[in-house]
Amino acid sequence: MESRKRERIGDMEKYIEVKTKDNTYTLKSLEYNECYHSSEGALKETYYKHVCIMKEMADDFGEEIRILDICFGLGYNTFVSILNRPKNKKLKIYSPELDVELIKSLKNFKYPKEFEKIKHIIEKISKDLYYEDDLIYVEVANQNAREYIKKLKNIDIVYQDAFSPKVNKELWTLEYFKDIKKILSRKGIITTYSVATPVRCALYKLGFNLYTHKSDLIRKGTIASLKEINYPKIDFEEKLKRIKCYCYYDKKG
Repeated sequence: MESRKRERIGDMEKYIEVKTKDNTYTLKSLEYNECYHSSEGALKETYYKHVCIMKEMADDFGEEIRILDICFGLGYNTFVSILNRPKNKKLKIYSPELDVELIKSLKNFKYPKEFEKIKHIIEKISKDLYYEDDLIYVEVANQNAREYIKKLKNIDIVYQDAFSPKVNKELWTLEYFKDIKKILSRKGIITTYSVATPVRCALYKLGFNLYTHKSDLIRKGTIASLKEINYPKIDFEEKLKRIKCYCYYDKKG
């Protein structure tokens, strides 16, 4: 990645602008010391790890596809989903995000040229944390993700795209994924960049089948589904013969 200038958000310098390998930009959070996207490319990673799966599985869902985007960040997952909305499908996207100042700044972010088509949506969300028309509904909630997800239901696909467990463990624990499982629709799935053993163990213990991505254009992540799906399946039982299964847990007391 190529680091550029620091971005001023509010009164503090909180981010460093970074150019990724596909020539799209992301930010590095100085608070978490992590980038919002990998060096592979902000647009490339977003599409192949999350959005293309939503497109390929669109027929398994209803006329309305309900997406939970954890967490909103720079909005790539949401915006690329809108740009790739399956024909004759309405998208309803729900996303928690604690950093409102970041959201308010997105109207000026250096997005790829493809995003010009939805500039009005980006500006509306940046201003109001909300957008709606006949085919698209987006709600960005300035709320803790663990609390926010409890009010949702019938989610078809979860973009599990939080900062890593190293710096944001509460969004990767067994208890967290239990709450996610409760709000999934019958054919709901989870997509994530993570291949960490504690993450996969948590999903496995909760009864999910584990898969990985088809594309060789990106580093493979994890797809979790309670139903069998047409993706390369991970033989996790075989893997458990060689590794110890352990999970991240919420702090007690």
